[in-house]
Amino acid sequence: MVRIVLACVFVFTAAFAVHAQEPPKFGGVLKAAMIGEPPSLDLHWTTAVIVQQITWHVYETLYTYDKGFNPIPMLAEGHTIADGGRRYTIRLRQGVRFHNGKEMTSADVVPSLKRWGRMATPGKALWKFVEAVEAKGPYEVVIHLKEPSGSLLYGLARPNNGAAIYPKEVMEAAGDGQVKEFIGTGPYRFIEHKPDRHIKVARFKDYVARPEPPDGYGGKRVAYVDEILFIPVPDVAVRLAGVETGEYHYGQQIKQDQYDRIKAMPGVHPRVIRPSAWSTAVINHKQGLLTDKRLRQAVQAALDMGPIMAAGFGHRDFYRLDGAIMFPEQPAWYTKVGFELYNQKNKAKAQKLLKEAGYAGQPIRWITTQEYQWMYKNALVAKQQLEEAGFKIDLQVVDWATLVQRRNKPELYEVFSTGFTFGPDPALATSVQCNWPGWWCHEEKDRLMDALIKETDVKKRRVLWERVQQLFHEDVGRIKFGDYFSLDAVRRELKGFLSTPELYFWNAWIDK
Repeated sequence: MVRIVLACVFVFTAAFAVHAQEPPKFGGVLKAAMIGEPPSLDLHWTTAVIVQQITWHVYETLYTYDKGFNPIPMLAEGHTIADGGRRYTIRLRQGVRFHNGKEMTSADVVPSLKRWGRMATPGKALWKFVEAVEAKGPYEVVIHLKEPSGSLLYGLARPNNGAAIYPKEVMEAAGDGQVKEFIGTGPYRFIEHKPDRHIKVARFKDYVARPEPPDGYGGKRVAYVDEILFIPVPDVAVRLAGVETGEYHYGQQIKQDQYDRIKAMPGVHPRVIRPSAWSTAVINHKQGLLTDKRLRQAVQAALDMGPIMAAGFGHRDFYRLDGAIMFPEQPAWYTKVGFELYNQKNKAKAQKLLKEAGYAGQPIRWITTQEYQWMYKNALVAKQQLEEAGFKIDLQVVDWATLVQRRNKPELYEVFSTGFTFGPDPALATSVQCNWPGWWCHEEKDRLMDALIKETDVKKRRVLWERVQQLFHEDVGRIKFGDYFSLDAVRRELKGFLSTPELYFWNAWIDK
């Protein structure tokens, strides 16, 4: 991860310099223009990135990532490993308060971890290897593993669909449904959700910060602003206009072709996040037409990724054509295995496969959204290319929250649009999990993924991962279009805000 680590080191060093010159200020209301409504406020429940971006100001995890994307303690004080790597004893920080005033103890941590293991995509992947989780006094939790794991701490540190710690009573009330009370230990507490208007969080005056200096997503977190309003603004032009006029301090997912315009705006700064994610069409392997491998391969063969990515991201500096699941900025995991099946743009091959499969023009239902403009435009160009090859595509455009709900119902679609974000450990990558919507379940792949979680030798883990990526292309687990780099717009009065792969506003302040 040399390049990404160096980039993050530069960002954080620059931020410290700003802090030294301009003392942080308390007060004010930070207004963040988001792409739309989140489908939930329960971090255990969904991998939808907007849920994490909002709620991890409220909830915290036992571990988080430092600037090198290594796991470091957050709510944990530390841990010891025994029994040949099969027993982790995690010491909890004492005196940490939930937003309801109650102290966090192992009585809260144990049910939170168990529910995360039942419900969350990364939790399910890890919990196959967890034998038991138990409290050992009020401030210690013991995780017993069936076998040693190279992924446990990475999983506990993961922000997206993360192992948030809730109060015990919230877990008991929720069960396997969604949480009804949004109570965590974070620097901001939940105030209200007014659909289509805002989600409001406010400074938690009794927040117990870590003593260490900020380090990546870890270390000391300070809530400088009084409140944060996460405002759904589905129209990207309105998001940018609002930042330009000062109505919003931050606007996310701005169209990349606006980069030069933003640079010329007085009082506004463009922020480029590289790498950000990769754009994809997720195929339904559980039900419907594309359970036929030949039809999946026909889709894969027909697509020309250049025009698809250009339509979605415009400015060539904001995307790249690449068939790898992990990013080039992650040299430990990046591999070109299987690239011969990426970006084939072979209409004749696609038509031959369609004929072999006996395809008779049945509609392929593709769910997409305009709240992420690039998803819609990627899908629009892909639809044209597939129809030229002989497919019939039924493009269904809905809001993002509806897409996230529908993708859980295999009877409703053949394909849906999304993106897969940056993650340090491939063993927990959502893009290859059997238990995630699309349900790419493959006997050899799933066996390799299990082995990857258990393996601790770095070289052996890479060999396992290379085979997973080969199967990803051969079986057409998902359709990768290419990597993209996000563009955000930020007001100059928003200080201390860092552009990283994961959005957060603690340690940022408003300087009027």
